[in-house]
Amino acid sequence: MANIAISDASQLTEAARSAVESLLGRRIADDEQVRVMALCPDSGPTGTAREAAAVRLTAVLDSMAAHARPVSGGEFDEAVDEAMRHVRPSYR
Repeated sequence: MANIAISDASQLTEAARSAVESLLGRRIADDEQVRVMALCPDSGPTGTAREAAAVRLTAVLDSMAAHARPVSGGEFDEAVDEAMRHVRPSYR
């Protein structure tokens, strides 16, 4: 179960604003919005369920590898760089 709080930075008390800025390591502007979520940790599968998940994952990865065509190191690096630029425009 998640607990969520959403506030405009301009509406935060000084103590709350100070706490958020301390956590972020920077000052926040009045026009920013602050969202805080408290989540229960997910321990993930254990025992036989974990082993079964590993077997399924290995099968999927093996199937993908069987259908992949060989690429040169340069092609691989270019593909990774393209993907990085797509998700992080400031990347190189």
